[in-house]
Amino acid sequence: MTQITLQIPDDELDFFLKLVQKFNYETEIDMPLELCKQQKDLLDHRRSKESVFLSVYEANLKIKQKYGF
Repeated sequence: MTQITLQIPDDELDFFLKLVQKFNYETEIDMPLELCKQQKDLLDHRRSKESVFLSVYEANLKIKQKYGF
């Protein structure tokens, strides 16, 4: 199977998808996520506070203790 990556202008995306659907091709839309510098800095700051985060196991224990599950 061959995979093709296309860059379609936003204003022509609907037309292109309708055209692809008529031929019954499989489509997958991968739109890149773009963040501004302020958003990246905020995420980096939050990631640096690892001690604030709980593992799933720890979170489940706290929920069980609090609500008696």
